[in-house]
Amino acid sequence: MNLVKLQHKLNYIFTDEKLLREALTHSTYAYEHSEVKKHNERLEFLGDAVLQLAISSALF
Repeated sequence: MNLVKLQHKLNYIFTDEKLLREALTHSTYAYEHSEVKKHNERLEFLGDAVLQLAISSALF
């Protein structure tokens, strides 16, 4: 995965490229490739919690 090309296409440079790589790495890929230490599961959990908070605040 070429993150430089991705950032160029998005016209946005990410401050922490390691975090970007983690966000784009699926957990099954990480489990199949032992050299990959982090995957997007914890970020997905955080994102779900933020969405839940926003929706709950809007509804109630």
